[in-house]
Amino acid sequence: MDAQPGPTSEALFSGLSLADPPAAPASPEATPEAGLNSPFPARFISEAFAPGAGEAATFFAELEDEDFVDSLEQLINDAAAHQLADQRNWSSLPAEADSRASLEDWIEPVAAEAERALDGFAERLAGSDLYGMPAQEFEQLLEAAGNQAPHGLSGYEDFLGGLLRAGKKLVGGAVSLVKKGIAAVGKVLPVNLLLGKLKGLVRPLLRRVISAAMNRLPASVRPLARKLAAKLGVSEAEAEDHASAEGIAEVFGLEVASLLYAPEAEEELGENFFEPAQYESTDSLAALETARARFTERLAALPDGSTPAAEIEQFLPAVMAVQPLIKLGISIIGRQRVVKFVADILANLAKGLIGEGPAKLLATPVADLGLKVFGFETEADPDRMRAAEAVASTVEGTALRLMELPEATFEDQLQLASAVQEAFVEAAAAYLPDRVLHQELPERETAGEGGVWILMPRTAKPRYRFRKYTRVFAVPITRQAARAIRWSDGGTLEGHLLDRGVRRWPLEAEVDLYEAIPGTQFGHFTQDESTDEALGADSSEFQLLTPEIAGLLLREPALGRPGLGGMATGGLGAAGHGRPRPQVGRRYFRIRSTALNRISRAKRLARRLHVVMEPSKRRLRVQLRLSERQAQQVLALLQPSSPSARRDLPSVLAALRGLYESRLPLLLASRLVRHQLAKDAAEASAPVDALLKALAASLSRFLSQRSAQLAAAVAEPAHGVTITATFHDITRDKIGGAVQPPDVSVHAGWKTSAL
Repeated sequence: MDAQPGPTSEALFSGLSLADPPAAPASPEATPEAGLNSPFPARFISEAFAPGAGEAATFFAELEDEDFVDSLEQLINDAAAHQLADQRNWSSLPAEADSRASLEDWIEPVAAEAERALDGFAERLAGSDLYGMPAQEFEQLLEAAGNQAPHGLSGYEDFLGGLLRAGKKLVGGAVSLVKKGIAAVGKVLPVNLLLGKLKGLVRPLLRRVISAAMNRLPASVRPLARKLAAKLGVSEAEAEDHASAEGIAEVFGLEVASLLYAPEAEEELGENFFEPAQYESTDSLAALETARARFTERLAALPDGSTPAAEIEQFLPAVMAVQPLIKLGISIIGRQRVVKFVADILANLAKGLIGEGPAKLLATPVADLGLKVFGFETEADPDRMRAAEAVASTVEGTALRLMELPEATFEDQLQLASAVQEAFVEAAAAYLPDRVLHQELPERETAGEGGVWILMPRTAKPRYRFRKYTRVFAVPITRQAARAIRWSDGGTLEGHLLDRGVRRWPLEAEVDLYEAIPGTQFGHFTQDESTDEALGADSSEFQLLTPEIAGLLLREPALGRPGLGGMATGGLGAAGHGRPRPQVGRRYFRIRSTALNRISRAKRLARRLHVVMEPSKRRLRVQLRLSERQAQQVLALLQPSSPSARRDLPSVLAALRGLYESRLPLLLASRLVRHQLAKDAAEASAPVDALLKALAASLSRFLSQRSAQLAAAVAEPAHGVTITATFHDITRDKIGGAVQPPDVSVHAGWKTSAL
């Protein structure tokens, strides 16, 4: 693309002006992929998931553990928060090696307790004839051996429990192989050695957690994830999200499976089997941070009315490097021409924002909001720096929006020019003060008093980790609005607030808004230095702000951003796997109120609904988890205070159905497709309907005949209750017809989803 004059700032501030666009870019060329080293033998990857290797594939599928994924997400967020908080203890920002060392020290107690737990598990199995004892006795032994409380380590019980569940499955898998005659005892490692190998995977797993918190992962994760995608039907986008808790759990599961189905892997790799893989040498996030700071400083130093084409052209590649979707369809030469073309257009649009005069207009709204807490008062010539940062955010926001466009857009000069213009207007409406925008600009984010989005935390600059909206919304939250807002645990805002102690409506609350940038983790939001309450927050309190939620909660729908997949309806992944990592450009909210009680992490529900497939047992389990408040409400209906009153079983059944009716169909369909019990969602529709009808009938029968068991479980000291419906004989043929009603059981507390 040849450099040509692009749209000017009048397009945003006084009208539209579009010059003739330059020539089209060069046609895309394939970019060779760098070689990546896997820690596993290629033979294992190719054979273990081949169509004929059903045992290995089945074992891997049964390692899926949603509670373990949730615990990894919690560890990632805690590590991210720790890293950000730790930076305040340094006179200058620490190097990556120092940050990693600090995180390794922080996570050492978790590693040590995990190793102790696995050692204890192995000791409890020692001396037993695992291969000779009856199946029921063996299951009871495994269950008893795996039930041990952590010694002095609170908050990470789910992580330790996940490791023990993996240990149970590993031992169970070894015994099963021998009993089925697939492997002789001599070809399977002794149980104590198997568990020793599992213990050896703990610290590499925790190193991946630390790397994910730092937005760095070993390159070796990539081919493994791609193999999983090819063999298990996982979408490429999901498989390539290597820094997600689910991606880390998948790789860990593959490592555990290799202990049984590729024991020769250790021999081939020797001492390097448990060594950490090499980390990627290119840190695109650090490069962006450096480029952003340099770009801001150069903008602040430009003379009045300058056209910052060269500055923008140097900055754009750093943004493209952290959001590399454009690389899929544009060659190196074509990409350079695209950068110059986009930079010329943006420079003309931003021309009127450069200089001392515009700086006062851009910076004054920030100062008017009393933002000394944000750290601006320490900067030299703060007006120009605030203004430059706002312009830099607008340019970066424009580039990130362009990265989401189809490849074809970058190969058509008019489409690209139009897209740049539109993206710049949207970004300017987000990052520039309302007073410098056209009053009637439809892209304005607020109808009334607006704020601005500020890079945070200021004490960590230039390593910013999120943006915060300077306006805090004081709003009354009605019960009806709260009931309509979905929550990431699978419930609603109403349920979340009730569990936090709210008893009066409307709730007078304050709402803080956050925006994810490249490198954001949920744990970073907890380090919001502008409010003391945020520093004590749990990462689960930060929820996706969609336009629908922003309209209900703030009456400003334009402040929300659409989610991804199922996220658009309330923060749930498309396959029902809980919250994905913060997505760049998406926005999140947190509710604060003096009426909210603090609750311990052990009493926070990550998921209220679980669906677990067990292919080897042809079994499917649906778990409903009730909070302590919900459990007590059920108890009141089952045991009315008045002697003359009768049990209100219809209301109990309605309450239980309310827990699963909206989300369970999607979860069931995704599991059926994933485990090849249906080829797609359309084919899964009829079996899902049959499963839902059978579930409702069994819950009704359970309440009619055994409601006393539910009441007894609620009365126990454990927090909350778990109701489990277990479907048997789940095969592709069986679910195509009549579905056998599931067995229903109830347990005090929140029973794990994977046993």
